[in-house]
Formats: sequence, structure tokens, C-alpha cells
Amino acid sequence: MEPRFVERPGIMLVGIVGASSDVGKLDIVGLWERFDKQHKNIRHRVGEEFYEIHIQEETIPTMHFCLIGVEVEKIEDMPTELFAKVIPPCNYAIFTHQFKNGSFGEAFRAVYNWLGESSYVPAYPFDIQCYDERFKGADNPDSIFEIYVPIKTGE
Repeated sequence: MEPRFVERPGIMLVGIVGASSDVGKLDIVGLWERFDKQHKNIRHRVGEEFYEIHIQEETIPTMHFCLIGVEVEKIEDMPTELFAKVIPPCNYAIFTHQFKNGSFGEAFRAVYNWLGESSYVPAYPFDIQCYDERFKGADNPDSIFEIYVPIKTGE
């Protein structure tokens, strides 16, 4: 799995947030269900993509945050249940994953194995999953999604 490289300006996301001490303890399906009931209320949307960002705090005790949302051009008039996150400008390694080639877990293992063997290091402690019209559901082998990893050259 080889990435393509993109420099993106900052991204403003609005959506539903969940948090836990570990990603395995998050009800991500439940977050998507909650988000599905709210996303039509989000104003100033940019594009048709949906995003799932995972932020792993590097503190003790650790905390893992997940925001499921959409990109917006400005943050205002948000329903109370929604949260906003501004992602800084960054360079990304973007990996495309098709489900017939394995599961979510296999995709992320491949991404982070590539990162460990590359000359890059994570620029921030998060990654972003991007779902567009190519995603047909996790059970559909033709489904495709992208994983954005913020990178910088190793120091």
C-alpha cells in the first residue's frame, strides 16, 4: 500500500464526539448512528465526504477521542449536540483501502508499518478516515475509503 502525498490547508470539522481511554472501548457504530440523525442540521458544509478523526492523547492516563463529522467553511449556528474541531494545515500521506483487500485493522497495520519504515514521522497524534461515494459499507468488498496520516520528515 503506497500513499499519495498532499498538502492541505486547515480543515474545520463539525460532528459528534466520543471519548474513552482506548479506541477499542469506543462505540464507533453508535457514534455514526447518532451523527446520521444530526448531519442534516450542519450548515456551511464543504463537499459530500464524511470524516472520522481519531486523536490519541499522549498523556497518562491516555485518552482517545473520535469525531465523526463533515467539513465546513465556517463554524456557526451549530446544534448543541455537535462539536467543532479545527485541524491545522499539514502534509498528509493518503492511503486508499479497498475492503476486498482486508479489514479496517489490516489497513491501519499496513499504514503504520509503512510509516515506521519511511523517512516520515507523525506530525500530530491523529489520523483521519475519509468516506466518499466509493464507500458502500464495511461489509461490501467493493467499498473504498482513505486514511490521511499527518506527516513530517523524521528528525
